[in-house]
Amino acid sequence: MSFISHIKINKSLHRPIRAFTLIETLTSIMIITTVILGPMTVANNASTYARGTKDTMTGIYLAQEALELLHHQQDSLYLRCVSQTSNACTPDSYETPSEAAWRYFRIRLGDNTRGPSCYTATNPAGCAYDFIDMTSNSISGIDSEDTFPVKYSGTDERCLTLSISAEHLYVCKGAHGTGAGFTDTPYARTVNIVSVPTFIASDQDAERQDDLRVTARVSFRHINGYTKQVRVVEFFHARS
Repeated sequence: MSFISHIKINKSLHRPIRAFTLIETLTSIMIITTVILGPMTVANNASTYARGTKDTMTGIYLAQEALELLHHQQDSLYLRCVSQTSNACTPDSYETPSEAAWRYFRIRLGDNTRGPSCYTATNPAGCAYDFIDMTSNSISGIDSEDTFPVKYSGTDERCLTLSISAEHLYVCKGAHGTGAGFTDTPYARTVNIVSVPTFIASDQDAERQDDLRVTARVSFRHINGYTKQVRVVEFFHARS
């Protein structure tokens, strides 16, 4: 009995252990989740925005390229008509060489022998083309009467979407962009042209003087799944 009476119990070893309550646990989880998911959400939104901006800028550049290719046609005809170096440009008796160049340019855009018309009045779907189609006449010979640029309907499978070539050119997938070395893109491009009267006179004046409102549209599927379209409009005028 005396042995038991001398045993000292250390009460500090038996202090009650305080555990987390349910509210504290949930609060901790919420704080950790916010700390981790917050930056991840910001980074993901920034990446999505950057991708969307890149796609939109590419669409604008492609629309602008379509207009620049038409400027190439207009400038080439103008230089050849004014310098009288092309048999394909013969001014009529009532027009100057520059007026003849404008008339030929308008005819090329509406001609049906090398593809549908680009004029909305006769072809609401518009026309489509690429760099190869608009510059190939320099290969076949500018003096030939059949050097009109190749065009496709806006719904034609040959130019319904664009591909990127090894030379980083955007070309019509069905016409020039198949096989090895080409990368598919989601971009589709069409051009619509409307003749804008500038003179109320004879038909000859309309052929020589009326302006053209050219609308280039590029559509693509956005990263969020929706189809987005960019549009660039420019007015083309007859040169003096």
